[in-house]
Amino acid sequence: MGSQPLLLCYSLPTIHYQLPPMTDYNKIEIVKGIITELLGQLGVSGSVEFEESITKGLVFNISSPDSFLLIGRQGATLHSVETLVRALAAKKLQSQEPFWFTLDVDDYKRKREWFLKETAKAAVEKLKMTGRGQALEPMPNYERRLVHAYLQEHHPEVESSSIDNEPYRKVVLRLKK
Repeated sequence: MGSQPLLLCYSLPTIHYQLPPMTDYNKIEIVKGIITELLGQLGVSGSVEFEESITKGLVFNISSPDSFLLIGRQGATLHSVETLVRALAAKKLQSQEPFWFTLDVDDYKRKREWFLKETAKAAVEKLKMTGRGQALEPMPNYERRLVHAYLQEHHPEVESSSIDNEPYRKVVLRLKK
């Protein structure tokens, strides 16, 4: 009685992966050039680096000793510079497909996003302790949107809304009924 090894034959299902589009380094260099030229015209010294991340996409980060000039109050100047750079890039690239990117200065946006989430988290804790509605500081619409999205995802028991008129518009939190 000889024993033969048992052979199992099976085939793995074919999995098709959609690869992300290749980074277009020519476009990246063009955008870096636009940013560098704009910095020169503004009389601001600085260097431009880029990073590609899964969550944030393509981010151009300006490092500058004059970062406060580029950021402005609550990032308002940075938002305007980003809008200007996007318009200049769209005109220069003249592509059928949009080239999406964000602009940051000394990681201001990342730090501000962390601060806004921590502020919202603290307001939720205070709301749960007191049961009274909590109002956050006035902020621009893109920051309010971030806070609303954060609360919706991480604190579904809380409802948020925006009140007042610009530039004093702020997020108010209440417990859902």
